[in-house]
Amino acid sequence: MNDIIPIQFPDWYKRHDVTRFTDYAALAIRLADRFVLTSKRVTADMEEHAAGLGLHLPDLRLVPLGCDSARKSKADGSLPDGLEAGRYILFVSTIEPRKNHSLLMDVWRRLVQDGTVAHSGMKLVFVGRSGWMVDGVLEKLHSHPDYGQSLIHLDNVDDGTLSLLYQGSAFCVYPSLYEGYGLPPVEALAYGKALIASTGGAIPEVVGPFGLCLDPLDVEGWEKAMREWITSPEVRTCYEGKAGQFVARSWELAGRETLEATL
Repeated sequence: MNDIIPIQFPDWYKRHDVTRFTDYAALAIRLADRFVLTSKRVTADMEEHAAGLGLHLPDLRLVPLGCDSARKSKADGSLPDGLEAGRYILFVSTIEPRKNHSLLMDVWRRLVQDGTVAHSGMKLVFVGRSGWMVDGVLEKLHSHPDYGQSLIHLDNVDDGTLSLLYQGSAFCVYPSLYEGYGLPPVEALAYGKALIASTGGAIPEVVGPFGLCLDPLDVEGWEKAMREWITSPEVRTCYEGKAGQFVARSWELAGRETLEATL
């Protein structure tokens, strides 16, 4: 099981999806002989949820997700029009309330207003398709004063283009409010990119000492960190060095451990 976020934060999901997921989780706890979970955070969340229901959890096994080495990617081609290598910040995520695009939009407006963006020539790039309950997020994005100029949204991006976007980014950000794991931060680190991520859910567990983790509600903290990384590239160099030491788990290993956990 990847997470139980629909139970923990039902406001982020459609009501009928929350009901279905809650019923499914309760049934699974009663019937399953074993749960394979993706992080220590999800394990703790499951234990707390089961205790609240007065149910005993079955055997639990921890199997983190895989992310095959991005550094081996040999993607050919060029960046999307208007983007220059080293001149954009990348956020890869489905657009939905939980992913916290709103924080980045607020931070970016401030960085535009104080001249940081104009002086650096930096852009902020969102990559990802629209998810659910996104009307408010999309309205804010499309009405943002900098949308289509220094604030870019790309959807329907293929794997090759995504690889190029990771490779060409100045650094990556991931302000999600809560994750049961969080693959995009792992991908960013696997590409050797300096990363500012959130403290939501399992993200600090997954990122470890290799990235900078900030409170996803701390607009001022994100503003300060992003401004510093934009205006003083040498500050983020140490995080690029940390990312260079990051070793991602392979999907082969994750698959093998999942199989072993089910036997």
